[in-house]
Amino acid sequence: MTQPHGGAPARRRPPVLSISALVVGALAAVTACGSDTTSGAPAPPGSAGKSHSATGTARPGTAAPGTAPPEADPASKAPSAAEPSVTTEAGSAAPPAVRRICSKDQLKLSTGRADIGAGNVYVPLAFTNTGAASCTLTGYPGVSLLDAPGAAIGDPATRRGPGRPTVVLKPGDSAYASLHTVNKGLSDKPCWRTAAEIRAYPPDSHRSIKVSARSFRVCGGVFEVTAVEPGSQP
Repeated sequence: MTQPHGGAPARRRPPVLSISALVVGALAAVTACGSDTTSGAPAPPGSAGKSHSATGTARPGTAAPGTAPPEADPASKAPSAAEPSVTTEAGSAAPPAVRRICSKDQLKLSTGRADIGAGNVYVPLAFTNTGAASCTLTGYPGVSLLDAPGAAIGDPATRRGPGRPTVVLKPGDSAYASLHTVNKGLSDKPCWRTAAEIRAYPPDSHRSIKVSARSFRVCGGVFEVTAVEPGSQP
């Protein structure tokens, strides 16, 4: 624009921005800032803003990831192997029964009828409990033969056959052992003198009992006794 010649120059006024232009500019700046925080770019590793499992509530009884598991309640721990165990009375062994051995004072000695056959002679020797309490006999009695004056005839009887279980004698009960010899003439060995008495030591006893021999005689050098068993004779 030309000024009139010779006149004062006209002053230029600065441009005036409209209010609407300012508002538009401000809205554009706000929109640009918001786009940085809401863009679809993935969050950097370890970002808590996108991890819901790290900040979520852990299930009961489990520890959240990245945390140490809770310590167990000491009261709920299993007992140590070193702790002593409790033994019940039912599991303990019962004490062994005490044997009451029959004594001479509670026994009566008797002989039964001889059993002769096939060249052998067997005579039952019975021990009867005459006491008021039960007692036991186990094993072989010691037996020898005596003449009328009381002198021993030959050697004591040797043991014959296997041992047997303990016999419990209630009052009035009996147990017997069998004496064995052979008939005259079955062997070249001579017979012994006829016995007047039989002397017997009950098993486990050092005191003897005597009974009439009833003409019992040993022949052939055979004189044996078996272990006691229940009854008064076979």
